[in-house]
Amino acid sequence: MTIKGIAGQLLRVDLNRKTITREPLPRRLFEDYLGGRGLGAYYLTKEVDPGCDPLGRENKLIFMNGPFVGTMVPGGNKVCVTFKSPLSNTYSYSLAGGHWGPELKFAGYDGLIIEGESEEPVYLWIDDEKVEIRPAEFLWGKDIQETDNLLKKTLGDPGIHVACIGIAGENQVKLACITNDVFREFGRGGCGAVMGSKKLKAIAVRGSGDLEFADAKGLKELVEMCLPVYKQHPKALDRRNYGTNELVIHINNAGFMGTRNFSEGYAEANREFEGPVFREKAVFSDAACYGCPVACSKYCKADTRKHGLVKLEGPEFETLALLGTNCGLTNWDDLLKASAVCDALGLDSMTAGGCVSLAMECFEKGILSLEDTDGLDLKFGNCEAEIKLLEKIAKKEGIGADLAQGPAYAANKWGAPELAMHSKNMSFAAYDPRGAKGMAIVYATSPKGAHHMLGPVFPMEMAANNRFEEKGKGLLVKGAQMNFVILDSLGICSTNQAGFGRPQQIEALRQITGLAISEEELIFKAERIFHLEKMFNVKNGFSRKDDTLPRRFTAEAMTRGASKGQTVDLEALLDEYYGVMGWDRDGIPSKEKLSQLKLS
Repeated sequence: MTIKGIAGQLLRVDLNRKTITREPLPRRLFEDYLGGRGLGAYYLTKEVDPGCDPLGRENKLIFMNGPFVGTMVPGGNKVCVTFKSPLSNTYSYSLAGGHWGPELKFAGYDGLIIEGESEEPVYLWIDDEKVEIRPAEFLWGKDIQETDNLLKKTLGDPGIHVACIGIAGENQVKLACITNDVFREFGRGGCGAVMGSKKLKAIAVRGSGDLEFADAKGLKELVEMCLPVYKQHPKALDRRNYGTNELVIHINNAGFMGTRNFSEGYAEANREFEGPVFREKAVFSDAACYGCPVACSKYCKADTRKHGLVKLEGPEFETLALLGTNCGLTNWDDLLKASAVCDALGLDSMTAGGCVSLAMECFEKGILSLEDTDGLDLKFGNCEAEIKLLEKIAKKEGIGADLAQGPAYAANKWGAPELAMHSKNMSFAAYDPRGAKGMAIVYATSPKGAHHMLGPVFPMEMAANNRFEEKGKGLLVKGAQMNFVILDSLGICSTNQAGFGRPQQIEALRQITGLAISEEELIFKAERIFHLEKMFNVKNGFSRKDDTLPRRFTAEAMTRGASKGQTVDLEALLDEYYGVMGWDRDGIPSKEKLSQLKLS
C-alpha cells in the first residue's frame, strides 16, 4: 500500500558508471523517518562509511523531500541534502527553500542520490521521466547567475529550476554551498565542495506531475482556516516587512549580536541594519519561496559610485551579521556588495564571514602582516579588502587558500587558534552564546558544527527573561532540537510555524498521506532521527572533547551592552544536557537509550 502525497520513488545517479536508476521508497521508511531530513539520515548512515574521505568517491549527496513539499501547506518547500561534511569531517545536512525541491517532486521523485564522481564536468537534466547526464564543460568556471542563465537558454525553458555550484564548489573550497534559483542556498557544511569533487556542476529540473492527497478537501479547508492568522501574527508581520533582519534590533539591543569577530555583542553602528532602515534603504520588492504566505525574502539593490549597481535577493540576518557587523561593516552599500560576491562565487556567507573576521582580527593584532595578507589592508570595516579576500578564498589564492580549509585550519596555521570562532570548524551564527546560554548547547553539540538551526532557543530565552540562566536549558534545547527535526523532515519552513503549529502539522500529515501519527509518536521518531545523526559521528570518534566553544565565550566576559559581564559555563551545560538526552558523561548515547529508540 502506497502513501498519498508523495511520489513513491527516488532517483539514484552513479557518476562513475553514468547510470540512472529509479527505486521505490518503501512505506515503512516514511512511517519511520517522515521524509526530508529523516530520510537523509537513514540513507546516509546506511550507505556512507563515517570514516570516508568527504571529498572522495565514497561520499554521497542525498537530496530528500518531505511530505509537505509541493503541497498547499504554508511554506512546504524545504528540501534537505545530507552528506559527510568536508568542513567539519562530520555528519551534515543543509536545507534550502525556493522552488527546486517542489519541482523535483512534481517530476516524480521524493529524493535524489548522487554517488561516485565523474572524470569530466557534467550536469544532470531531470525532465519528468527523462533523466540524462550531460557534458558541462561550457558551464565550468561560470558563476551562479551565469550558470542558471546558460542552462535555461540551453534547455530552452526559462521556467526550469536549477541547483548549481559556483567556482568555490568547483575548487572544492570547504565552505562552498549549492545554490538553487540563484539566491536560495544549501548553505552550511561544504556540500558545494562535495558536488565539485564529483564534477557535477548543476542539476536542472522540470516537473509536470500532480500530487494526490488522502483528504484534499480537508487539507484545503485546514490551510484556508490558517491563512488569516498570517495577516495578524506579529512574527509573520515583522518577517513580511523586514525579512529575518527584523531580528537586528532585538539581538543587538540585548547585547549578543556577533560584532568584530565576536569581540563585542553590541555596537551603535549596528543600528544601521535594523529592519525599518533595511526596508527604506535596501529593499525594492518582496519575494517568497514556493507556497509561502509570509514572503520574508527581499529583493535589494544599491547603486553607488563605489560598487556600481548591485542587485540581489537578500541578505538575510545571518549573512548581515557574519559578513557585516562581525567584519565591522557599517552601511548597506558595502554589505550588499559583500553578500552579492558570496552569492556569485557560491560561498556559505556565514562561514565565509567568520573566516574574514578571523583574518581581520589577526591583522589588527599584528599576527598577520601585509605580506601575509597578499597586501590586503584587513582592518575591520574595509569592504574592498573583504571582497578581495572572499574572491581569494573561492579561488584558493594566497591567504585565501588557508581560509578555504575553514577557520580552525587557518587559525592553527597562523598560530592564533583562540581567535577562530568556530565549533567543529564551522563558524558561529550571529548569536553570541554569552547572551543566550541555551545557544551554547546548540552550537557545541550540533553534529555538523556551530549551526543555530539545530534548535534555536534564544527567542524562548528572551521571552522567558532567563537568557543568562544555565540551569534547565538542557530540556529546553532538547525540545527545540526535536521540533526542528520534525519541521525539517516534513519539509516546512520554520517561519511558517507562526500560523501552522504542531496540531495543524499533525492534521495536515494525515490529510496528505493518510498516516495518523500522534504528537508523542512524532517526537519519538524525531529523537530516533537525531540519534542516527549523532551515532554517525560517534562511529567516527567524536565525543565530549569535540563539543566545544572558543575560549572567548567561556573565559572572556562581555565588555559592554545588555549582556555585559557574561561568560558561558559550558561544562555544566553539557552535563545537564547529556543527562536529559540519556547520554553518558562523554556524550555517548547509552545502549539503553539506543534500544529504547529501536536503533541497533
